[in-house]
Amino acid sequence: MIGIDTGRNWLKTDRQKKSHPVLGAALPSRNGRDTLAPRSEASPQFVDTEHSPVLQSPPGPQVIIDGREYVYFGGTSYLGLAGHPEVIESACDAVRRYGVHTATSRAGFGNNPPTLEVERLATRLFGTEDAFYFVSGYVGNHILIQNLAGGFHAVFIDELSHYSLNEAACLAGLAVTPFRHRDPEDFRNRLAQNLRSSQRALLMTDGVFPMTGALAPINEYLSVLQGYQSSAVLVDDAHGVGVLGEEGRGILEYLGLWGRVNGCDPEGDAMLCVSGTMSKAIGGFGGVIPGARSFLERARRSSHYFDGASAPPSAAAGATAKALELIMREPGLRQQLRVKAQRMRRGLRELGLSVEDWPTPNIGVQIGGADDMRRIHAGLKAHGILVP
Repeated sequence: MIGIDTGRNWLKTDRQKKSHPVLGAALPSRNGRDTLAPRSEASPQFVDTEHSPVLQSPPGPQVIIDGREYVYFGGTSYLGLAGHPEVIESACDAVRRYGVHTATSRAGFGNNPPTLEVERLATRLFGTEDAFYFVSGYVGNHILIQNLAGGFHAVFIDELSHYSLNEAACLAGLAVTPFRHRDPEDFRNRLAQNLRSSQRALLMTDGVFPMTGALAPINEYLSVLQGYQSSAVLVDDAHGVGVLGEEGRGILEYLGLWGRVNGCDPEGDAMLCVSGTMSKAIGGFGGVIPGARSFLERARRSSHYFDGASAPPSAAAGATAKALELIMREPGLRQQLRVKAQRMRRGLRELGLSVEDWPTPNIGVQIGGADDMRRIHAGLKAHGILVP
């Protein structure tokens, strides 16, 4: 199975004149439904950690990997901003002015101007009181779990959720029950089997599943949780931020739920928590949690990513700040992305392939079984087309 994104390459050589859609890789199903798999079982079997390919050019429609040029159908720079000249120049300028990094945590002297500018601009983009910027989107779920610690009796997680969600779920110190992928009824059954109505549940899920582009049925989950007071849904929206919603705030804006996120509506029936990344559609680097100021103050205090981890590198912060500026300055980038994704879906259907219709730039395609997909991958690679 493969999935499409439609970024653009701003750093073109003479041989890189045309813009191509960019396809992203799919991950296999990770484990059964009753227990979380240990790391060795959850890791993709096709990953060769000793002989990983080396990307020798910026990510874009054409790349150089291990010395060979490919038409590249991988990566998650959905808006193509990771190679934008203004983004790169801002990264270089930040390093020249502030050094590689602040060499201390943000609770010490680690708040330099680029880091604070990212949080200021993220607050504008997300329309919230505050935003917390940290070194990697992968740890956003870890931060949220520690912020919510002690508030729930059990954790329920979509069986195809990202590794970072599975790892964060274990930090809660509670029973973790997987349920069938995107299946509210199975979630309802698991709740009934494991909790009383007087107890509180925490559901964890990706917002957008990158292997197919499918959206989590969050409104349906909220309906199921109506019988369980003070429960919550935690969403990793790494692939929705910058892509979905009128302002690019992600799946919760797209579903009309943005006003309830991260403490913005404390009177709501079920709490909605979300983390995002600056490293995909945004075109920068690092993780972000937007929300109410009181919610984020607790997040900074309850985890040690503020007082015990280094601040994001200056180059990453400088690049991210400029990328945020570009996204707010050029909202048409998202519309161009949607048009490209629709064109790709239409073209694949014209070839006779079955393609689901999601409002995302990730398109899952499966032809035959695993052996067939491996042969297709190898054949395309031999012809200079890289589909992970």
